[in-house]
Amino acid sequence: MRSKKDAQGASSSDIYMSPQRGHDHDAPAASGESGKSGKDCLRKAGMLLAQRDYTCMRLREKLLAGGFDPETVEETLESLREARYLDDRRYAYNYVQLHREDRSRLRIRTDLENRGVPDDVIGEVMREESEEHSTQAEVRQILKLMRKRGFDPSSAAWEERRKMQAYLYRKGYAASSVRSAMNADLLDSDGFSV
Repeated sequence: MRSKKDAQGASSSDIYMSPQRGHDHDAPAASGESGKSGKDCLRKAGMLLAQRDYTCMRLREKLLAGGFDPETVEETLESLREARYLDDRRYAYNYVQLHREDRSRLRIRTDLENRGVPDDVIGEVMREESEEHSTQAEVRQILKLMRKRGFDPSSAAWEERRKMQAYLYRKGYAASSVRSAMNADLLDSDGFSV
């Protein structure tokens, strides 16, 4: 009995081999093209964005590292921005919302700068975050850190207080927030009282 492959002469996998398997049926022209089309770049960007959100800078780095030429990458990024799949402002807003309870404002700003979010976007998003909420959140974070390190500001010696303040300043907390936490009379169950 003859198999289906024998009856047809060749299977469909023998006729068409995808580029992912290393066959070059769609080899780039001799004009020096990179071999990866705009559709491939867009597909790769879509797969990356399906896993998590990226800033424009980080996605650009990923695509360039994937072997796509800079012009194709820029066209792809522009398409994604126009379709609102890529938005540095949204990324910054989500990052602030996620980390406002566990990181200082300075640390959040630095993280966003390192991820390539433009300064004007960072400033806008940080201004939207209520100043009162931010200060309260920072004081709660500081009190939590002090509790975690076994530090009680009401019974600590001057030198211990100075060491803790220096530690908190290095973590990026504002001086006013550190003072508020150090001067807290009682630590309630929420870890916040002023």
